[in-house]
Amino acid sequence: MSQACPSCGFELPAASTDCPRCGVVFAKLEAQAAAASTARPVVMALPAEPEPLSAPVPWRSLSAGAVAGALAHAFPLTAFLLSPLVTLLHEFGHAVVAWLLGCPAIPAFDFVYGGGVTHHQNFQLPIGIAVGGIWAWLGWTFRRNPRTLVLVVTLATLWLVAISSDWRREIVIASAGHLGELVLGAALLGMAIAGVGWRVPEIERPLGAFAGVFVLLQTGSFAWRLRSDAGFLQDYMGGKGGALMNDLELIALDVRIWLAVESDVPGLAGLLILCTIVSLVLAVASGLFAERLALVFRSLRRLDR
Repeated sequence: MSQACPSCGFELPAASTDCPRCGVVFAKLEAQAAAASTARPVVMALPAEPEPLSAPVPWRSLSAGAVAGALAHAFPLTAFLLSPLVTLLHEFGHAVVAWLLGCPAIPAFDFVYGGGVTHHQNFQLPIGIAVGGIWAWLGWTFRRNPRTLVLVVTLATLWLVAISSDWRREIVIASAGHLGELVLGAALLGMAIAGVGWRVPEIERPLGAFAGVFVLLQTGSFAWRLRSDAGFLQDYMGGKGGALMNDLELIALDVRIWLAVESDVPGLAGLLILCTIVSLVLAVASGLFAERLALVFRSLRRLDR
């Protein structure tokens, strides 16, 4: 009996353990073949797809929240019960902007005439210097990111223009109440559509749509009544028992005095209606295009190009 070398084919006696011609050891060769037959195939891992920056839109639950917000606005009782939400956003806008312009302010609810009131003190130079220092720090931090640097410089310039005069500070602080309603209401609606910023999205997203729609409708309805209801306009012009001037009345007066431009409350109310519509459109657009906006914000947060 003979056998052939599995490596070179040389004829060998059957009891041979290696090949004298090529030197291969049969036991080693068999062990290598067995190991190769039992080895697992190498699988190349594909890179994981990036997670989406926004969650899918649950249109049914969001629509239910938005419709509920519209109904809450439509019924006087629910609108009255939920009006503190609008007041909170309104006074929050006053207070934040007042502090940014160097005027300490504390928001509060008005339990006598309804709504709220935010009393701010006169301009305090140390606060103004501190806020200016923040702008300078932001400019230095993002000095190698041209886009962010241009944005910071633009905002700082507008801030400097507003803070440098008593009447400009007064106009900006007075405008910040209704703008606070629009910005925060639109933010809630946009976040609800995008699905970002929530801990329990299944519950909080419909609530965000509810609150956003309710606030925007309340603001738009308030402005519409100022233009269409003479009695409501007269009550508004009377202030809180005649003790102070309401926001739009104060803005109209300052514009007439300092800018020599004809302005009145109904005209400003029309502008507020336009701003409400724009806020609603921007809220929906920001929610639908949240991923693109997130990429823009990421590029703005970079410390370099």
